[in-house]
Amino acid sequence: MSAVLPWQQSQWDNLLSRIAQDNLPHALLLTGRRGVGKQRLALQLAARLLCTEEQPEPCGQCKGCRLILAGTHPDLKVIQPLEDKSVISVDQIRELSHYLSLTALCGGYQVVLISPADAMNVNAANSLLKTLEEPPANTLLLLMSDRPSALTATIRSRCQVINFAKPAHDSALTWLKNQQPELDAQVANTVLELADGAPLRAAEMVAQGALDQRTEMLDDLEQIVAGRCDPIEIAKKWLKLGKKESLYWVYGWLVDMVRMKVADQPPYIANADVAPRLSKMAATIALPLLYKRLDQVSEALRLADNQSINAGLLLEGVLIGWTPRC
Repeated sequence: MSAVLPWQQSQWDNLLSRIAQDNLPHALLLTGRRGVGKQRLALQLAARLLCTEEQPEPCGQCKGCRLILAGTHPDLKVIQPLEDKSVISVDQIRELSHYLSLTALCGGYQVVLISPADAMNVNAANSLLKTLEEPPANTLLLLMSDRPSALTATIRSRCQVINFAKPAHDSALTWLKNQQPELDAQVANTVLELADGAPLRAAEMVAQGALDQRTEMLDDLEQIVAGRCDPIEIAKKWLKLGKKESLYWVYGWLVDMVRMKVADQPPYIANADVAPRLSKMAATIALPLLYKRLDQVSEALRLADNQSINAGLLLEGVLIGWTPRC
């Protein structure tokens, strides 16, 4: 079993106390920015409830723990968008309702993880309400969301909320360095800033080579701005790197460039290690146009999860605006 993350210890201790007092609610909503470890704690809590040993932490050795580690525990169900889908459908929630109507196969708790909970469509959310209002005994529903405001008020009101704030910078940096000991301290600090202070997101970015990808994409954008390459060809290239990832990078660069334009003194810059390059580009673009491009990328990010939208055209529309003639 994974150890509880340092910045989650107080929430974990509270949950253990509630388990000891037999005072655990039937539904918890875990909130906080992406990459602070919501799902990790949810799995740890599921393991604690399904562990057959009487001890505060899951033992990692009993049948229940071994089944969880193998991903085959019959009393643990994970609900998430199906492959190539961006929403959790009503059929998935109806199947869940049927699952919870059955007796736990191992005789204890039935634990359900719904992630991200805000991916439920309207019909799915309405269907889940019936379970939240009349939950079976010994059932725990764990809903996770980076955007709890996207959930309906009726869903939120039927869950007890556990919020995970942004970890302290020193604590997050220490954990990241322990996970990635080969990382240079300056690089570790940079990637943590780019991950908005979320340590697990930062570790994921390192593993995926995100910094190298960012450098390559910034090179591409500078070439487009200089009129030395075709934005349509670059859009095809970026599509292979990931449409949302590409759009997030451009969004972050634009936010930093706007800050450079409007600040009377040196502002906070997320992409501090490439600030001179961003400043050079920002100097050639009027502030109203930067805001226009920022709005355009925001809209593209909103549309990126829509399966009916052509992702290639979405990226093309963003990049064509950077060419000198535009």
